[in-house]
Amino acid sequence: MSTRAFIGGVGITEATSPRKQTSSAVELIQQAVWAALEHAGITPDALDGLVIGDIDGFEGTVLGAKHIVRQLGLGTDIPVTVINTGGTTGGNLMQVAARQVRSGDRQRVLCIGGPTFYGAVDLQSAINTNSPMIVEQPLGMGAYHMGAFYPSAYQRRFGATVQDFAASAVQDHEHASRNPYAHLRNTLTVEDVVNSRPLSSPMTMAMVCPVSTSANALLVCSEAAAAEVRPTPVLIAAMATSSDPYLGGGKSDFAAMENLSILARKVYRLADVYDPIAEFDVVEVFSPYAPMQPMQLEALGFAPPGGGIDLIRSGATRIDGKIPVNLSGGPLCTNAGVAGELAPYVYVALQLMGDAPEEMLVPGARRGLAHGTGGTFFQFENLAVLERHECS
Repeated sequence: MSTRAFIGGVGITEATSPRKQTSSAVELIQQAVWAALEHAGITPDALDGLVIGDIDGFEGTVLGAKHIVRQLGLGTDIPVTVINTGGTTGGNLMQVAARQVRSGDRQRVLCIGGPTFYGAVDLQSAINTNSPMIVEQPLGMGAYHMGAFYPSAYQRRFGATVQDFAASAVQDHEHASRNPYAHLRNTLTVEDVVNSRPLSSPMTMAMVCPVSTSANALLVCSEAAAAEVRPTPVLIAAMATSSDPYLGGGKSDFAAMENLSILARKVYRLADVYDPIAEFDVVEVFSPYAPMQPMQLEALGFAPPGGGIDLIRSGATRIDGKIPVNLSGGPLCTNAGVAGELAPYVYVALQLMGDAPEEMLVPGARRGLAHGTGGTFFQFENLAVLERHECS
């Protein structure tokens, strides 16, 4: 019998760089898992499913997650689902868990996001293999070269400057400075961002995410189970995924995130959202490159084409603005792979539960939007509308 799915608890660890991390990957995941169980007020024997993810090329084996769950102390009889959808793995964990719960097959499913980049011997070499072989890989493009396609096209169409894109980085760092879980908590000025090391025009080093180590976990449960959890549960009101062609040549327009725009319209329709900027209280978008954020805000309906930068500069996306965005600091300040992609869902849930760290809490937030993206040219998207649910 079909049922609704809720988020009933979350856990997250403090992030840092791999060279400063003192806990192993398994230890980080254990910390996040047990924090989520404690937050929900349940014990491991209440779980009837685990969903955990890998990303090909970064793990020692694509079955690494399967081996990790054996070391978490959760028991040996819990069904495990391993997800591998590249950069979108983290966001898709929640969607898979929610579908299991909605089907009536499971009551309490724990999503586990681990530190993907922790332990890779040569991370850049691994990233460079993501370009499709034969067609694009011989061009020698790395991740940020492909990420620069979007802002370059956007510049040509709308006349945006490097200083314009820097505004997004400045705001994310300001938000991260208030997040006790964030990796980079330093504040920046526009000049700091513009004058940092140039990478691939128009992007500079300060516009690119760090390599982080952290872990998180998120409990998805049925309506009956949600009534028994400790925090105020969060309804997964609508969710969906979408994809573009894998090759960069299959993109029709790099100056607009058309795939995300199509997905947003679908998810909004499912959740009865008609005026996004008025109806959402908090938003977390996955923008590992600063120039992506204004483009994503446009695709999500918060600003007209070419208006995303003006929206950010107006102060509307700050904690005291009309549509707070990436109060966690987003992936620009913390990106741990699978954990980084699950993080937007974790942070929005914390906001709606009223349990986000006080310095970054939006009081009374009732509806939020969580987003994830991945792929060499960010062809793959996931999106969910989350709502605070007061149990009767």
